[in-house]
Amino acid sequence: MARRAQPAKRKKAAPKKTTRKKSAPKKKSGGIGRLMLGGAFVAGTLSAIIAVGSMLELDRASDEFGRAVDQKAPGYTLAEPAPTPKLRKDYKLSEDTPTRGRTGYLVGNEEKTEGGAPETAAVPKPRETKPEPDILPGDSGSDHGVAPDSDRNAPWRKYAALAPNAGNAPVIAIVIDDAGLDQPRTARTVLLPGPVTISYLPYARDLQPQVNAARKAGHEVMLHMPMEPSSASVDPGPHALLAKYDRQKILNEMTWMLDQFDGYVGVNNHMGSKFTSDPERMKIVMEVMKSRGLMFLDSRTSAKSVGFSTANEFGVPAITRDVFIDDADDDAKIADMLARIERVAAKQGYAIAIGHPRDRTLKALQNWIPSLKAKGFVLVPATEVLRRTSQRATG
Repeated sequence: MARRAQPAKRKKAAPKKTTRKKSAPKKKSGGIGRLMLGGAFVAGTLSAIIAVGSMLELDRASDEFGRAVDQKAPGYTLAEPAPTPKLRKDYKLSEDTPTRGRTGYLVGNEEKTEGGAPETAAVPKPRETKPEPDILPGDSGSDHGVAPDSDRNAPWRKYAALAPNAGNAPVIAIVIDDAGLDQPRTARTVLLPGPVTISYLPYARDLQPQVNAARKAGHEVMLHMPMEPSSASVDPGPHALLAKYDRQKILNEMTWMLDQFDGYVGVNNHMGSKFTSDPERMKIVMEVMKSRGLMFLDSRTSAKSVGFSTANEFGVPAITRDVFIDDADDDAKIADMLARIERVAAKQGYAIAIGHPRDRTLKALQNWIPSLKAKGFVLVPATEVLRRTSQRATG
């Protein structure tokens, strides 16, 4: 029996090869790109905030950088602060003529009100003043102090250094802050051709002999009063005025500082960008300035300082800083600042500059001060600028 023929098995056709390349898988858009863009935006915003802060917050070289430079200098030693005396809690401000042989004073209030509570000093009614524009580093303000008290016994007059006859020439006042701690460099400051104004920290050692030497050399003396900076990491020193203090604590600390030495014409703030921006606390300071017959130099460590305007409200003779000499401890930048002082003085008739007892600063001033006369400028103590601006403001 014949078999049925089996159909042949078909071979499967091989798959056709294609020359078209597979497309790469699409990346998800936006992930890393958006992250990088966002990071750049945040970084730019922070940079802008830091830039603005650096302009407005001027506790700079004289505080963090400057203090570090000073303390690393050979022979630099910090003062051991004297102990704070126990002060009575019923102090008031005195309007009487000082009789204790000190530069002004606070007296205890023996009088009581009918209710038995001690009287407090009357606060002068503030005069209306126009808001001041921000003053940034090296800027020059056109501020003029109030007319000084005519009392010849007021310390700002009594202890003023002799000023050369400047006539109508523009005048320059150089104030050297942070004096007293580094005694060798403070002594070199006293050797500068004068008159310059030297501002001593109240917690330095051997203050009165140092001050006496400065005054004997023809210089003027101020008290460099430590006040709270905005940066919590910066230490203004013992007995500094802090914004958290109440009225009595401020009076006690000021009493201690103001009684450390004698023969000064007034006060300027050491640091203080936070404290000098507090109107209520600065009113207490100006009550004391008024009571003691002292002048006030607003160092303008912050564009927000109300020191000068508050002094005007209380009738305290006051002036303001125009230029910082040594924000940077650099020869070229110090030279630039000295040139700026000349421009400011030529423009407004006077300039007030603040520097520190550092090697580069002292060397630059030693060479620069003798050149002023030939350039048509006259070096004067700070009180002479006060007299000039007060006269200009009153008439």
